[in-house]
Amino acid sequence: MSFVDSYRPDEIDALIFVDDEGKFGFSKGPDAPVGCRTIMNRGGVDRLMVLHTFVSGDFAEPGQREAFAALVCDDAWLS
Repeated sequence: MSFVDSYRPDEIDALIFVDDEGKFGFSKGPDAPVGCRTIMNRGGVDRLMVLHTFVSGDFAEPGQREAFAALVCDDAWLS
């Protein structure tokens, strides 16, 4: 998962977002496009990883990556 690889756990402002055109992306919080909706920040991703016993190596397997993406979508903030 590129988001987990790109941002360390201490970069809690990093976030996954969806922009006005419906495109998903991730960035450091302050660098996110104006008007985007937050799906989850790095702290939320880490919390889900701990609660559901995922480690970053699990994301190399497509089935595990998809299962975790589903968890993120189910727990999305969409602010």
